[in-house]
Amino acid sequence: MPRFTPEQVRRRQIAAGTFALVLLLVVGGCTVTVIGALRGEADGHALSDPEPFQADDAAMSVALSPGDAAVLANLPDRGGLMPGEVMGVDVSSHQQDIDWARARADGIGFAYVKATEGAGFTDTHFRKNWDGARAAGITPGAYHYFTLCSSGTEQAEDFLAAAPPDDSALPPALDLEFDGACEELPEASAVQAEIDAFTAVVEESWGRRLVIYASSEWRRHFGLPVTDSRPDWRFAAGKRPSQADWAVWQLRFDGTVAGIDGPVDIDVARIETLREHAAIPEGEGALAHPLEET
Repeated sequence: MPRFTPEQVRRRQIAAGTFALVLLLVVGGCTVTVIGALRGEADGHALSDPEPFQADDAAMSVALSPGDAAVLANLPDRGGLMPGEVMGVDVSSHQQDIDWARARADGIGFAYVKATEGAGFTDTHFRKNWDGARAAGITPGAYHYFTLCSSGTEQAEDFLAAAPPDDSALPPALDLEFDGACEELPEASAVQAEIDAFTAVVEESWGRRLVIYASSEWRRHFGLPVTDSRPDWRFAAGKRPSQADWAVWQLRFDGTVAGIDGPVDIDVARIETLREHAAIPEGEGALAHPLEET
């Protein structure tokens, strides 16, 4: 067996100690990496909240309604569409199952689909209608039916759970109508506060302003909302809305569309107006133009 001098032994001991230290660091580092991976920290990325949704308004597109589309018969005096206008419907589970391919062939380009109502209720046909419209080439949008005497924040959370932000969809819509949720109607200021809470949460999440529909009864009683820069969804039977900057026009409740059994709400949308009024300018918060009491 070879013999080593004391100096050679010392050098070997130092080399062995160094090797052991390096091995310990390598093994320890691997262990930390494995543990980190199990905790979602692999590759040095710790668990964190996802990046906020960034709306891309250019992603929203709607198929035009052909000039000879059968659905145009629902227009007053069987008139035609103006440039940039598209025919659509708004639906809920009330229409039951819809043949969206037939509706598209009839000339329907968009559909506002009821997602939620108040707090704790999701429309039973929402997902089926949303997916069916999308598959048929119809651009969907989700709307929430607001109820009185329910927290605006809770209603917003339920709406977002059912209809999370989607760049290619229409801007979300808020439907303001009287309902039977309260024994007594609340004061306008209390209702206003809950609407503001709802719009703040949804617009912050979607990165777009809400489209506002308010029935004539709602407008007469509460004198709101003043939509300001928000897209305005107006009802006008037999004629176009009187104001010049409407974004969506609901023209009848008893329309006829292929693929939909029974009467259905018929709408016309000005896509560029809708896009423009729904956009939130960079650096401007969702509540820069809150709904106000008139």
